[in-house]
Amino acid sequence: MRNQYFKSQIALTTPFDNSTNGFTADEVQSAIEEARQIALDLPVYTIPLIMNGTMSNGDWITYSNLTPDNSIRIPIKSELKAFTYDNTRTSVDFDMEFYLNGRTTTKYATREVRNVDYGGIFTGLSDPFDPGDTLDIKYVDQGTNASDLTVILFFRVVN
Repeated sequence: MRNQYFKSQIALTTPFDNSTNGFTADEVQSAIEEARQIALDLPVYTIPLIMNGTMSNGDWITYSNLTPDNSIRIPIKSELKAFTYDNTRTSVDFDMEFYLNGRTTTKYATREVRNVDYGGIFTGLSDPFDPGDTLDIKYVDQGTNASDLTVILFFRVVN
C-alpha cells in the first residue's frame, strides 16, 4: 500500500536530541515521521535552460538561446539547491557567474565547472530567492567551450 512504512519498536524507544535542529520529536520514530512530513510539505521545482550551439565567453545562460535577453524569473519564495549541466563535448572548463535581480548588479556567486566529460551535478547550494526575483547566469570560458549546453536548476520551496 502507498504511504505505509514499518514502525520499529527500537526507534520508538530510542531518544532523539532535538535541541539543535528545530524538530519537536524526542524519540527516533517520531523524528523520522517529522522529517518525512517536512520533505513532503516542501516541494521541489525545476527550471530548464537550453542553449543550442557553442557557448562563447560572456554568453548569458537563459531559458533558450532564442531569448538571450530574458532573465530567469523566480515564481515563489525558494532556494536554489542544486543544478545539473550537460553538453556535447568532453573536457569542458567554464565558470557560471550568478547575478541576483539584474545583469549589472554584483554577482553573488561563481561556480567552477572543470574537466567535465559531458555533464554533472553541482549540489550543496542554499541560494535564497523571493517571488519575482530574477536570476542571471553568465558563461565564462576557462578552456574548451561547452556546446549544446543544458542546465537544470533545482529549487526547494521555502515557507
